[in-house]
Amino acid sequence: MKKYVVLLLTSIIIASMLLGCAQTVAPVKEEDIKEPESGEVVKVVDEPESAEVDLSELPPELKDGLRFPVIIDAPDEITTYGPDGTVANWYTELYLTPEEVATIRSMNLRAGFELINASEWDAANLTGFKEAAKLLNIDIVAEANCDLDPIKQRANMEQFAGLDLDIVTGQPQDLDIASEWFDPLAEQGVKLVFMSNVPTGYEPGVDYVGAITDDLIGMGVDSAEMMSDAIGGEGQILSIEVAGVSYVTNTRDGAFRETIEANYPDIEIAGIGGFQSPDEAGNIASALLIKYPEVKGIYVAYSTPAISVLEAVKSLNRDDVKIITMDLDTTVSLDMAEGGNVAGISVDLPYLMGFGRAMIAAYGILGKECPGQCYFTSPAFKATRENLAEAYLTSFGEPAPQEVLSALDK
Repeated sequence: MKKYVVLLLTSIIIASMLLGCAQTVAPVKEEDIKEPESGEVVKVVDEPESAEVDLSELPPELKDGLRFPVIIDAPDEITTYGPDGTVANWYTELYLTPEEVATIRSMNLRAGFELINASEWDAANLTGFKEAAKLLNIDIVAEANCDLDPIKQRANMEQFAGLDLDIVTGQPQDLDIASEWFDPLAEQGVKLVFMSNVPTGYEPGVDYVGAITDDLIGMGVDSAEMMSDAIGGEGQILSIEVAGVSYVTNTRDGAFRETIEANYPDIEIAGIGGFQSPDEAGNIASALLIKYPEVKGIYVAYSTPAISVLEAVKSLNRDDVKIITMDLDTTVSLDMAEGGNVAGISVDLPYLMGFGRAMIAAYGILGKECPGQCYFTSPAFKATRENLAEAYLTSFGEPAPQEVLSALDK
């Protein structure tokens, strides 16, 4: 089948038009410093309101300011809520005027980016942040990875605190104590922007600028619908979830189970397995499959543990068991492209979420009023074999791996 090739080429053209960010960034200059009577060295940052900006030097794609391309229309009802219970803002509400863009570009800002883990999904976040940083002349001088570990995150933030940064973005781990390692950065005047999670007690506009997340409940609902389609609307299934407190995965997993229970009376969740490490998910799924041999489908919280579950299912020669998971990954995508166990992937927009984090940071630098509680959500959609090539372009902002495209062509 060549149908997807036409779609792929069309999507590449659209992506190139909307995300053309290959501009050369001016070299970063050393910021002026002054030394007060106390002897303390303090960074001098001109107030944006008083800064004169030259719009003639803006690249063509920034002449009208910086905003998101509308890839997916907003749903009739936004089901994502911020930490205070306020309905989240749709991601396309973020916008910087030409004057604001020019001001940010003139400031030669420095940023630190902490990855959540070593996944293709998080790499797409970083790519999006880097593209926006190029447009805004923000120098990413530090990268780190917390591997979902609050102890590693503390060490990362301690390193960031010594780098004279203007912006730091990451996903807080262990929310009840995360403020302990973000506080020193906030006290330095660093603008903090978060992915999904917010430390307990933090207030937007006071302790941090804002945050962006995906359509958490929507992803759970999409996963339930794809599970029903994959197993014919009836039978036993398993739910392999993150054990412990995790706002993102707990919300998505809960939405999946609630949707199954509310909308699909002929589908029974026979067993729920919780894992701490993604590598544990396969053994947990294997044990549950032996206990419940009639299982027809397995939901897995996200793609990294889904790889382990896929290996376990194949080792038991259970070609009949369908797997539904979240977030694109080459291994699970290749299995789906080859017509294997993976039947559906709930997909969000990590590239644009990374892009949005840079825009939110600019709001903080400028002192610009943020919509609502400065908590934004972006859309999600279903990825199946039929639209997998398009899903990569929409979600990651780049084509699917060649091995996946080759499998789709067979």
